Amino acid sequence: MNNPYRPLPPLGALIGFEAAARLGSFSQAAEELNMTQSAVSHQIRTLETHLQQPLFLRINRRVELTDAGRDLLISAQDALETVRLGVRRLDAYSKPGSVVIHMPPVFGALWFAPRLAQFRSRHPEVDPWLYTGSHSVDLTESEFDITLTTEAEAGEGFVTTPFLTEERVALARPGLAAEFRGRLHDAPLIHDEHPDDWQSWFLAAGTERADCSRGLNFSDTALAVDAATRGLGMCLCDRSLAQPLVSEGKLQLLRPVFLRSGGSYHLVTLERNLQRTAVRALWDWMLAQSRES
Repeated sequence: MNNPYRPLPPLGALIGFEAAARLGSFSQAAEELNMTQSAVSHQIRTLETHLQQPLFLRINRRVELTDAGRDLLISAQDALETVRLGVRRLDAYSKPGSVVIHMPPVFGALWFAPRLAQFRSRHPEVDPWLYTGSHSVDLTESEFDITLTTEAEAGEGFVTTPFLTEERVALARPGLAAEFRGRLHDAPLIHDEHPDDWQSWFLAAGTERADCSRGLNFSDTALAVDAATRGLGMCLCDRSLAQPLVSEGKLQLLRPVFLRSGGSYHLVTLERNLQRTAVRALWDWMLAQSRES
């Protein structure tokens, strides 16, 4: 059987072509690649000979892509990026205990970090690499081993498990909670950008409050919770995320009123990732912690 990749041009020629096409200059491409300009020119000529058509128009000292060159640039950049990411994923195999996990910032600050010492005591051979971000990630084309997301990934090769369903509760520093327990309508408020806000909570609590929009505002729920631990007001947070702070006595539940918006998070990985002992250890530990909390 003929190898389908045999007719492809050399990878090095594609690297030189991509740099020259992107920068619009053979000399700048040579500088970026730490090569001589003649070496880049040779790569381009090799590629054009292989493809039997010109990829650049030489205009005095300038170069411009032909229509074929513009078309090839798109394919070359996609292909080179795929190879780059694939090679980067191999780093995990040179450091067997490394596990790269992605999750929203609030989970990293309030759920993962407080439990990390416990995990390390049980699995000192595993080195978690935490990456926080609100955007979703593609596990098939990134260095991430596990992601915590609201999107329940489905499809061949994916493993998806329910992790947490949000239940927002009202919390405050114990001293402030004691001061305003009987008159929550007067207590200072702390806001984040979650759709389940104070107006929803007071409605669920059966308590009237006219100025639900007043108070401090944070785009990051973790920062809003931190402000509450400093006594700056009452905050709303998922009770599982806030549990470590409640257990430490830094926050106190004001009333047993829960906002259940139905927001659900899932732990997602790839089947191939779970073949690695370190990934499996972190995966199983997180699911066990989720069930406990």
